[in-house]
Amino acid sequence: MKKLTTVLCAMLIACLAVSACAEIPTSNLFIPAVSETFKALVGGKSFEVRVDGKTCSGEDEDARYTITLTVCEEIRYGADIADLKVNDIIAFAPGNAVMAMEVTSDEFGFSIKDGSNEGYIFTKAEDGCYTVRTETDNILYTDVFTITVPLEKDISFLDWSDPENLEAPVKKGYEELLDLLLEDTNFAPYNTRVTFDEYGKLVEFLYTYSPWN
Repeated sequence: MKKLTTVLCAMLIACLAVSACAEIPTSNLFIPAVSETFKALVGGKSFEVRVDGKTCSGEDEDARYTITLTVCEEIRYGADIADLKVNDIIAFAPGNAVMAMEVTSDEFGFSIKDGSNEGYIFTKAEDGCYTVRTETDNILYTDVFTITVPLEKDISFLDWSDPENLEAPVKKGYEELLDLLLEDTNFAPYNTRVTFDEYGKLVEFLYTYSPWN
């Protein structure tokens, strides 16, 4: 009798466990709709960006990542920069300025040397404005705005970072991009371009070759 009672108790416990597992509620994830302001800002557009961070919520297959992007543009100066002369000061960014100790003009624009003998080359564009690069061909950028967006699993990751691949970027996906993000790869405006669809969703991430990768 005791054995029968023990068996019945064990069966009852097993049934209760199965019932409890079957009754675990499922959860749906609801996120805010994309704002109309955000759609107008990025919808259907591409930008050079710097990846400034990533966050994760959930674990394993439920993990959802967001990435923080700073949209950058190459620094440009108005046509009046052509009047620059020795001892004038040029601001590249807040807290970053140099004094021109030497100015040399040519048919394309002009170049300067600062107090540390570092050189900068100013090139005139078709619209009359000037872009600037260092003597080592580094582009100088300015930050425009910063956004944090979801990293969806259907994103198109285009990897053109191999210097031996000159034809076209290699089409990859979410997992390959996530691996590089987790490795803290240097995604900067000189090697990274992102594209949003008309609804403001991040749909493409292009990573290109640069000597500074």
